Amino acid sequence: MDIEGIESFLTVAHMKSISKAAASLHITQPTLSTRIRKLEQTLGFPLLERSWNGVSLSRQGHYFLPYAIDCLRELTNASTTLGSFHELMALDESLAEKALPRTESIKIGMNIWLAPFFTDAILAELNTHFPKLDYQFFTKPTDTLKDMLTYNGIHMAVFYQNERKTGLYSRKLFEDEMVLLCSHEDWISIDKDVRNVGEMDKPFLVLDNPVLANNRRLIQSIRSRLDIKRCQIVDNINVMSSIIISKKGYTILPRTGLSQIAHLSSLPLKVIPLERRVPSIAIHMEYHASSPFLEPIQLIEKRLSAFQSVYAS
Repeated sequence: MDIEGIESFLTVAHMKSISKAAASLHITQPTLSTRIRKLEQTLGFPLLERSWNGVSLSRQGHYFLPYAIDCLRELTNASTTLGSFHELMALDESLAEKALPRTESIKIGMNIWLAPFFTDAILAELNTHFPKLDYQFFTKPTDTLKDMLTYNGIHMAVFYQNERKTGLYSRKLFEDEMVLLCSHEDWISIDKDVRNVGEMDKPFLVLDNPVLANNRRLIQSIRSRLDIKRCQIVDNINVMSSIIISKKGYTILPRTGLSQIAHLSSLPLKVIPLERRVPSIAIHMEYHASSPFLEPIQLIEKRLSAFQSVYAS
């Protein structure tokens, strides 16, 4: 992502003026406009609307705004953390080198929704067979994990697979079924038949989470097969569940995603397996076949492949 473009967009959003934003950034107005236009081309939609009254955010711009803020905030947080602790990190490394030979750690990536399912099993495998091996976990969206694999930032990853290929070794662990999540009243209103989902006069709640956002084909299939006509974007799964409880919408999620809903069993929600009504979503494990940690990775792979039978039961 274009950091300069994001910074320029946020400055315009704050100043509500191209000229004031350019002055604040100490660049010319044409340079500022070029940065934002380049960002818009990258994103594929307009961020700003220009009129005789000045400049304002487009509908897409309003939606993109918190992501732009988060992007720069994440960079700032990383810089602050490293700046605050780099001396301690250096000290730890110095002490470790004096006590023991320096060893590399295996870096493991997981989608955040899958962490509750696989973390304990991975730790058990490592602690049993490789007790002296250091490890580090990263919980990120699928495409971020794939990038980290590509750039050798992690040694292995477990995620919801999508249409983007990495060219690395990939093992499908199991197929995760999709489920309908709605209120008891809404389930009754469609005669307890998932084929009638599209007839509900309320929006399909699109969880703004890369689990599904990275799987465009799956989203398109859900929309077409269930004849979904209205949608509303929600950025938190527990907020989503509250909206569903209030009978203001419904959603469809991978079954593993239900673990993210606090106190689900005590909530007045109906969870309906969609079986073959919509495609399932595959959970994969990927890694470099030439990884220096191939032995522990393959033991982890064997351990996680057993989840197929556990999950099916």
